[in-house]
This record gives sequence, C-alpha cells and structure tokens, in this order.
Amino acid sequence: MNNDLISIIVPCYNAEKHIKKCIESIKNQTYKNLEVLLINDGSKDNKEKIIKKETSKDKRFKYYYKENGGLSDARNYGLDKFTGEYICFIDSDDYIEPNFIEELYNCIKNNNCKISVCGLKRVYEDKVTYDKINKDVVNTCIIPAAWNKMFHKSLFLDTNIKFPFKKWYEDLCAISKVIFFSNGSYAVVDKPLYNYTQNNSSIMHTYDDRIFDIFYVIDDLEDFLKKNNIYDKYKENIEFINIYHILIGTIYRSSFHKDFSKELIKDIAGKVEKKYPNWKKNKYLKKQNLVYKMYLKLVQYKMYGLLYFLLKHFAKYFYL
Repeated sequence: MNNDLISIIVPCYNAEKHIKKCIESIKNQTYKNLEVLLINDGSKDNKEKIIKKETSKDKRFKYYYKENGGLSDARNYGLDKFTGEYICFIDSDDYIEPNFIEELYNCIKNNNCKISVCGLKRVYEDKVTYDKINKDVVNTCIIPAAWNKMFHKSLFLDTNIKFPFKKWYEDLCAISKVIFFSNGSYAVVDKPLYNYTQNNSSIMHTYDDRIFDIFYVIDDLEDFLKKNNIYDKYKENIEFINIYHILIGTIYRSSFHKDFSKELIKDIAGKVEKKYPNWKKNKYLKKQNLVYKMYLKLVQYKMYGLLYFLLKHFAKYFYL
C-alpha cells in the first residue's frame, strides 16, 4: 500500500473565526501521513494563539510566521519549505471532508497521473451549492483554484512555477501553468470534497482596480507556454481562458464600478478580439450554458449599449 508523505500548505491571514475548523478538518483526515505547513502571513488577530493551541500535540503541523506579503507570497513560502511527495493547498477559512486527501491521493495512484481534482461545495451563511468538476472544466481553467487539487512535487520543483506576488488571479496564473505543463496528466474525483467558504469580500463580489491584473496574468501564462513550446497545443484552451476570464469575468466585475460604460466594454472586448479574432468559433463555447451564450452573442455582435444596460441594472442579482 502506498503511503507517500503529503504536504498541505495553509496560508493564514486574519481568519481567526475559521482557522480552528480548518485545522480540525485536516486532523480528521483518513490519510495520516501528512506534513502541514501553517504560514501566518502577518495576521493581526489571535490566529497564532489558536494555531499553537490546536496543533501543540500533533507533530505533523509546522507553524511559520512571516511578514505580510499576501496569499501568493505565503504559498510560495510553503513551496520553499515542503518535503512531501505530493502537495495540497488549503485556505484557512475553508475546510475539507475527512476523505479529501485519501481520495485525491488514490486518484493519482490509480490513474498514474500527476494531478487530481475534486468537486467542491460553496458554503454560504444560508445555503450550500455544489460545483461538479469534469475534464473540460480543468482543461479550460474555469475553476483554476489551487485548493481542490493534489499535485506531484515535480510540477513545481522542475518548473520553478510560483504564484505571482501581490497580483489578483494568482491561481489562474500558477495553476494553469501547472495543468498545461503536466501534458494532461490529471484525473478527476467526482465528489464535493472541498468546502469553499463564501464571503462578501470575495473577488467575485466586489470591484477593485486589481481586476485588471487579469491582463498581466494571461500574458504571463501565454509567455510561459511559448517558452516551453506548448502554446500551439493549448491555443484553443488559452483562447477560452481569455473569453471566460476577460470577456465574461472582467466585463461583469467592471459593471460594479461607478465609471462603468459601454466604452469600457468595447475597450476590454477589443483586447481579446485583437489577440484572438476567431474566438467565436472556440469549441468550448458550445458547452456553455444559455446565459453565457446569450451574453457572448451581445459581445460578438458588438451590442455594447445593450450589454451595458443589462449589467448595470441586473448584475447585482447574479454573478457570472
């Protein structure tokens, strides 16, 4: 029976009310050969006291304190210190099912691959929703999160892939590289094993000028693929990432700003159009739901005024 050491990297920053539940969910894993790196990224709450109390009798947990540098910096700190054969990332305000590690590990071993991916639950104050994962979701990085996956260490050590410092979309930047560099060496566990706690400050629910970091992140991803001679192989995947995360995501999030305008929609859409003039023929568009298809038709036919009106008045009732 395989029993490789698995490293879990947990960046911790001002999530005092959640960290105990996160730690308990790791302690309760059915797979026991773990190394847990808790990285306190300059928290100003009582997290350190809670962490030390909850982990003092469990030698698998290692506590580190560093000056605040953000989520990416904390994860990179963990990548410099882990010793396991495989790596998982868990955010400190989330928690995992008891069989999370075991299922992801067995998936890798049974499929002889380097990455395993599981489904997730979005945990709101008043409800829980489920996100299923299939290969198309992984291929197109619709959910590029670091935290519902397990990775073989070589994908980080042999490539020196790191999370970009103080950029939004850090998962899209780093994890997309890892997925494409793995050359399709991944498998899916069709079970919701990760519990993703939702809050009002999420990037999905707020406007911040850093949403435009998306252009840096995608350019960096494309440069990485070109340097590793795999850009042509994944060009349609990257094209869809531009469609999903810029034409849909960035335009949608921009609608929450007071200066949102149809001219801004035109400018954002023009950037994708210039780089990928045939994006309307992308094969992954056929598999999207009706709302996305209708939305993208408005972009395709340059009906920016109508799109502006719909987003300005109705975006707050749903998110794309």
